[in-house]
Amino acid sequence: MTSLNRLLIAPEIIAVDLADAALVALERSLRVEHPLVDAPPPTEHPPIRRRARAVLRRAARLRMALRRYRALVHAILCEAEHDDLPF
Repeated sequence: MTSLNRLLIAPEIIAVDLADAALVALERSLRVEHPLVDAPPPTEHPPIRRRARAVLRRAARLRMALRRYRALVHAILCEAEHDDLPF
């Protein structure tokens, strides 16, 4: 199955890939802006760093969900491709 056929069958993969890329950019920019975001928390993190850490946690979970969705679509497409074989 060609890439074009896959996109015709599952066009949402384009949006999934774009969302994943946007989350990667967000994660990188937050880590640059807050280099201590992954450091063990001192007694009191500044509020902005706590929010950045929360965003990073949620972004990581969403990226994992996107990877799982993409893998499932890929598996379904591969199964459909094998079903088309004449023997």
